[in-house]
Order: sequence, then C-alpha cells, then structure tokens
Amino acid sequence: MIPNKRITEDQFFNLIAYQKLTSGGEATICESDTPFSMYKLFSSDYTPIAMPESKVQKISALYDMKVKNSVQPICTVSLNDIIVGYEMSSDVGLSKTETYFLDPQEKLYFLNKTKEILEYFTSLGIIYGDVEPRNILFNRENGDIQFCDMDNIALNGIPMDILPNGVLEYSASRPIDQNIHPYMHNIMTLRAYGYDTYWAPRKDLRKNFKRKAYTTVKSMKEPRDFNNEYIVQYIKK
Repeated sequence: MIPNKRITEDQFFNLIAYQKLTSGGEATICESDTPFSMYKLFSSDYTPIAMPESKVQKISALYDMKVKNSVQPICTVSLNDIIVGYEMSSDVGLSKTETYFLDPQEKLYFLNKTKEILEYFTSLGIIYGDVEPRNILFNRENGDIQFCDMDNIALNGIPMDILPNGVLEYSASRPIDQNIHPYMHNIMTLRAYGYDTYWAPRKDLRKNFKRKAYTTVKSMKEPRDFNNEYIVQYIKK
C-alpha cells in the first residue's frame, strides 16, 4: 500500500500559505523540503478538506503500477487521520510548454511522443482525458515528457473527477473510453498549428497536414462520428 505522511495543522497552513506554487479550484500545489518532490493539498479558504476517496484510490493504484512518463505519487498526506493530499515526484528540468511556440521539430517530437505515451496509458487501462499542454511537462533539453494531474484519470472503473470542455462534448454523445485519447490529442495538435475543430478549412489544413487529416478533423465536429484516428500521423514533415 502507498505510504502515508502525517502533518500538523501548522505544517498544512505553512505549506499552502508560504510554499504555494500554484492553485486550482480544489487543491494547491506546494513546494516540499526537497527539489525532488512537491505536495498537492486539498483545502477551502486555507481550511484542509478530505481528498476525495476516488482520488485516493487512483493514487494508490498508480503507486503500485509505477507508470512511466507520469508524475509519480510518493505518499498520501494526512491531518488528524484524514487524507488531505499527497506527495508526488518533481523534476526541476521539466516545465509546462505552450506548443504553439515550439520550433517545428520540437513540436513534431512533442506531439508524436505524447501520442506514444497515451497509447501506453491505454495498454494499462488508464484513460487520461484532460490532454492539454498545461498538464504535460516537457524537458526541452533531453526530450523527457511527463503527464501530471494523474489523480484526474479514469482507472479501474473509477471515472474522471473533473471533465474539461472537450471531454464534456465527447461524453454527450459517446462513453468516455480509450478513444478520448486520439480525440483530445487531435484538439491539442490542431491548436499547436493555430486551428480548432470548428475552424479548420481544408485549404488551411493542407498547409501543415496531408489530405487524410481533413477526414478525421471533419469527423470530430460531431464526436459520435469521430473515426478514432490520430492526425499527428498526417503532419507534413
């Protein structure tokens, strides 16, 4: 089982007040005392709240699985016997990158490598729906890529906790399954070249993509009709 680290109320407050790196709607990412890890702590107005049980189960499973190309959970964090977050691996060489500003070779590498990682996740039964550059860490020096926000995956029958807009549109007409990977990756790929699924005329796509890409992009306008293909394979070299 995943180890657990006990902290006090003072330690919790100091972490989210003075060691905060970023925060979202439900949790705060904080520095730890080493450069090799960080904390994700759940709170509301600086008051600790229980980490959702669904997330605890997924983090525990990921700890056992040791999934490559992803941020690794190290231990859960508890306060007064309530799990309020977890500690995860960190690498100072990795950072979030806006794909639109990568040079052509870096962009192609990033898109092909993330496709490969998503296919690997599929082989493990992991559904990673929120495929966005903000959730993908990239070391431009050595090419290392890691997916973060791993507690929001679907795994072992436990669904995603928060559905981003693209996943919501997909789930309105078909179940969230492994084909969400090419669907969301295609959206990321189109945005990397300045397009989206609603404004991607054939003549403009031809600047960066081979002819077959248009068929896939057109199928995405109604997710129920999506043909489940990755368009990264049709990028012009």
